[in-house]
Amino acid sequence: MGELNETAFEVLSSIKEQNFGGRKKNFCKPQFSFSSSRSIADLASLHRKKINRQEFNKDTENPAGFYYGTLQIISFLKDLISLSPSDSYLKFQRRSLGAASFPAPPTIGCGSCRERLWLSLALFPGLKLQRESGRTTKGTMSAVSSLGGSLLPLRLVMLLPGLSCLTQDFVFPPEWGFSSYEVIIPRQLGPRSGDPKVAGQVSYLLRVDGKKHVVHLQVKKLLLSRHLRVFSFTEWGARLEDQPHIPEDCNYGGYVEGSPDSQATLSTCFGGLRGILNMNGNFYQVEPLKASTRFEHILYRLREEAVTNQTCGLTDRDTVGHLAQSQSLEAFGKTDFSHSYIHLKYMELMLVMDHNRYLTRGSNMTQIISDCLTLSGIADANFKTLNAHIRLIAIDVWTDENKIDENGDKLIQVLQFFSFYKKHVLYPRIPMDWAHLFVGKHFGDAAGWAWVSGACHSFTASSVSTLPWGVDLDYALAFVHEMAHGFGMAHDSKFCVCGAKRCLMDASLGGRTFSNCSFDSYFNFVTKKGKCLYNIPSMVYRVEKCGNKVVEQGEDCDCGSEAECRHDKCCLPTCKFKQRAQCNSGLCCKRCHFRPSGKICRPKRTECDLDEFCNGTTNLCPDDFYKQDGTPCGNKETGLCYHNHCHSHLQQCRRLFGHRAQNGPARCYAQINRGDRFGNCGLKDVKYKRCKPQDIMCGRIQCVNIRDIPSMPDHTAMIQTHLGNVVCWGTDYHAAMATINLPDMGEVKDGTPCGKGLICINRSCQSSSLLNYDCVPQKCSHRGACNNRRNCHCDSGWAPPFCIEPGDGGSIDSGPPSKWEGRKSLCRHVRWNRFTFPASFVALCQWMWYTCLLKIDE
Repeated sequence: MGELNETAFEVLSSIKEQNFGGRKKNFCKPQFSFSSSRSIADLASLHRKKINRQEFNKDTENPAGFYYGTLQIISFLKDLISLSPSDSYLKFQRRSLGAASFPAPPTIGCGSCRERLWLSLALFPGLKLQRESGRTTKGTMSAVSSLGGSLLPLRLVMLLPGLSCLTQDFVFPPEWGFSSYEVIIPRQLGPRSGDPKVAGQVSYLLRVDGKKHVVHLQVKKLLLSRHLRVFSFTEWGARLEDQPHIPEDCNYGGYVEGSPDSQATLSTCFGGLRGILNMNGNFYQVEPLKASTRFEHILYRLREEAVTNQTCGLTDRDTVGHLAQSQSLEAFGKTDFSHSYIHLKYMELMLVMDHNRYLTRGSNMTQIISDCLTLSGIADANFKTLNAHIRLIAIDVWTDENKIDENGDKLIQVLQFFSFYKKHVLYPRIPMDWAHLFVGKHFGDAAGWAWVSGACHSFTASSVSTLPWGVDLDYALAFVHEMAHGFGMAHDSKFCVCGAKRCLMDASLGGRTFSNCSFDSYFNFVTKKGKCLYNIPSMVYRVEKCGNKVVEQGEDCDCGSEAECRHDKCCLPTCKFKQRAQCNSGLCCKRCHFRPSGKICRPKRTECDLDEFCNGTTNLCPDDFYKQDGTPCGNKETGLCYHNHCHSHLQQCRRLFGHRAQNGPARCYAQINRGDRFGNCGLKDVKYKRCKPQDIMCGRIQCVNIRDIPSMPDHTAMIQTHLGNVVCWGTDYHAAMATINLPDMGEVKDGTPCGKGLICINRSCQSSSLLNYDCVPQKCSHRGACNNRRNCHCDSGWAPPFCIEPGDGGSIDSGPPSKWEGRKSLCRHVRWNRFTFPASFVALCQWMWYTCLLKIDE
């Protein structure tokens, strides 16, 4: 028996030497050799003839015959290995696990590993060769049967390297769209001599097609939420939420040096480089080779056109129907959307992986998250050409079972079910601009479906596409294709061009860039209906924990990290106060103790504002109070207080154009009222509204007597209108400016008078009686003003609530000032007017002022 096993090992060793030509190679270096066209039946027939010629004895009593038969069987397996696994894999049948047959697998990415795997399967006792055409060579099957008993140690030893090969990364077969590949070792480069190191920038040296190229990368700061929300399910169906730590600086976009119009989308979040390179008109996909200890990567060169033979399910009739449902007749008016390209749009995205997809990735959540990062990065790179950013805010993984019915044979049914699930389950939990479902199997009707112009809607802002294997560019672009439908892009016609044979929005999937038609459709959509894309997404999903610098339930304080807490004199790293400390922050906290009662903590900022005072028992300043809306204010009390401000056309003109500016006449406001970005009364469905005749004074400010052009915020344009001898000046503002937090300097502010007894509210001239102002002078005894809670805020020297009794001023809401605050106010008043009083009174005031300086504790 020992001699038999030793002989078998020698045979296998000779096979390996024959297969590799006696040269030592990296055991897991990818090698594809799918040129053989011989079938298993041909190989079996050839080796059967060799065995029969030697009169192989199945009872194994003839050692020479047995060894020769064994050699022929192993030689048969060796030839079998040279076949494509798509030819040979299904010829094996698994009995021990009770499965009828293996599913069609992805190709294993190394020739030597493939050899180990097939030999292991062949020698494994639970496997047998399937009969060809109902017949099996008697001698061959007898030899296998004999090997089942005599080569058990050999089978077990050979099984281990085969199983270890299964743990290697799968790589993609050529039929998935790769024309060639090579193994590379990226090298990170430091900054050039004399160049400063810039945070968030990194460069790599890659060898592509035998030439060295430098890829410059910049961190994508908006691709991920700081705390990405990942949902999964227990085996009982309970939803779990996790926020895995993903470095903020591991997703990159960039370009290849020396290659015009090149583009790089790479991620290093899970080790190595993963992503897509586009340079010199060629596309490359790079993936790390995990089995390598030398930072080796596989670089695939993609074919010029996709070979997935998949199509989008939408037809022209579907597109027209979707557009009819999503657009009103008003939306088809002429629109200038040139500004839509200038300003960024943000698409908050949620990706959903079904149960089949979860199983395909080996039930590995890390791999699922990595796939989602790659997919969202590719989508972001494509939408970047439209000046839009993709922001992945959540991932939903159906780890226990599919949450919708996927048993039908049409993907359109899956889209309908998923849209309902998204509206009633996902959207209430996390509002998003778009949700996409990846289905881990093929469907007969299409590779993807979506609702055209469905974005910014709770039901139709969804799409589905198939993703049966690993993440490659063509399947990723199918996802981008379906997502683009939601933002107004229909399928390309024969008149659409993009510089390639096929564009991204071609009905037959496989294009890689947007066409001129796609650009036009997208900007038309975002200008008229894409209101949700102008919202800047929240940068942080906060996790409650000690150390996040936010005081939460159960914490006295939160000074941040241990290093930060070392500089805090009041708070411990455990989020508790230090001994004898009362506070460590707040307007009423000073040197770890509450400030005394009556100290001003928030002085008034405008004519319509009011002071607030500490109460001596908390570190917090009272709420911000101001004079009641409708309180007369301004020069000769021609204005009215509204939300803490006193507005008028004159004040606004002077803030914009200087102290010499004057409010324009009514004809300026009438002339500019054209319903565009220079003259309007607001937006309706991202379209400008023309002001009604009675509302023109509440539209956009018009000023005259302008001597100097002031400095304006970026993207602001000014318009000059000549009306005879009058020149009217104004500014523009469009919705896209809000995405970068630019204030609208030219809108007529709410609360501005637009006539006698009339004020502007929401771009409409309305009666001031709507403010319900009821603070008659007698209410506060002519010694104060009402605040926004309709309580009297008394002048210094009188006590709340009605300013009848002597006191220190203030209100029951803002807290009364201390006697020293009141005396300080009096001292300042006396100092300012002392020369108007007799000398004796001047001396008294000087004494009071000296006393004030001694008593006031600042």
